[in-house]
Amino acid sequence: MRDRATPPEARHRKRCLERAYAFLARGDMAGTRSEPSRFGTAVFTDETPKRRDGNFLRVESDAEPKALEEEALRLRVLQIFVPDTTRGEQLAPYFEEKRWEVDRIVVMLQRREPERSADLSLVREVDEKELQAPKRLVLAGEPWATPELLEQFSLAKGLIGQLVTTRFFAVVVDGQVVSYTDLYQDGVEAQVEDVATVPGHRGHGYATAVVLTAVDEARRAGAEFVFLVADHNDWPKELYRRLGFDELGYYVKFIPPQAEE
Repeated sequence: MRDRATPPEARHRKRCLERAYAFLARGDMAGTRSEPSRFGTAVFTDETPKRRDGNFLRVESDAEPKALEEEALRLRVLQIFVPDTTRGEQLAPYFEEKRWEVDRIVVMLQRREPERSADLSLVREVDEKELQAPKRLVLAGEPWATPELLEQFSLAKGLIGQLVTTRFFAVVVDGQVVSYTDLYQDGVEAQVEDVATVPGHRGHGYATAVVLTAVDEARRAGAEFVFLVADHNDWPKELYRRLGFDELGYYVKFIPPQAEE
């Protein structure tokens, strides 16, 4: 039965959020195998065992935090993914006390015309292999960005491409990729993912250009629902707001200390 007390806009955001989660579940966070858990579903990608978004426990029912922690450790997953915001925030104090990393990830849907523009002629479609060198530059200095993990990130793109259409867009300056993003699409739904600009090339509107190009290409290919995810506590979500994206809600992830990247 529909909750008549829920404002129509809130109901609409909830439906859109569920739609985004469903897309993630068949694309970026699909994994290659799963097994049932008493609290939800454990997702695994044996080909990329160090990639968190491919090896996690998705929480689909209420759970006592200690029991949930024990289940995650038994399954040897790299993170706990809680789509329900309220449930995630109820669990957060326990995991914070246990020194798990707590990440809040906002889901944003493009519902408005962009407030910013950029020179889209700078952007071209590229092969994923062309992004490997600039990604190393973007992640340089991160202790978790080992060659093995970066290789698994690249392999994951190919696995995702077996499930949904994957395309890659970049700004190239003097023959080098300096800003890039991914586009995942399945019919009328699409996700813009992994937006980054190489240090030394920031502040020129390149990120705006690659995001708007990816959105335009998705629309040309029939997308009606274009979303992205961003760190709830970081500045890029402010850029995405200026590009026409509105927040639908956020999910919570818990990463055990030994799995922190």
